[in-house]
Amino acid sequence: MATIIRSHCPQCGEVDLHAPDIAIVRVQDLVEYRFTCPTCGTEVRKRADKKIVALLVTAGVEWSDVPVVLHPESPDVDAPPLTIDDLIDLHFELEEL
Repeated sequence: MATIIRSHCPQCGEVDLHAPDIAIVRVQDLVEYRFTCPTCGTEVRKRADKKIVALLVTAGVEWSDVPVVLHPESPDVDAPPLTIDDLIDLHFELEEL
């Protein structure tokens, strides 16, 4: 049985979603989760603090692919690519600042 995640659509109110319906995305300095309302089709974006991210990840929601742009002055262009765990750790560290 899949976990039901309840969120809010600005058009329809409360909606029930499943993990594959939601994406966690880092946008500049913010983390948000996104979904398409199953009732009206509205694209919904909501800011996600570390508690919400932890709950969504626990429920099976995955981070979407966020391209990493390396600048020419990046200190280590041969470093391994960031993983989802790296991004979650970074998010939590930045929240503590």
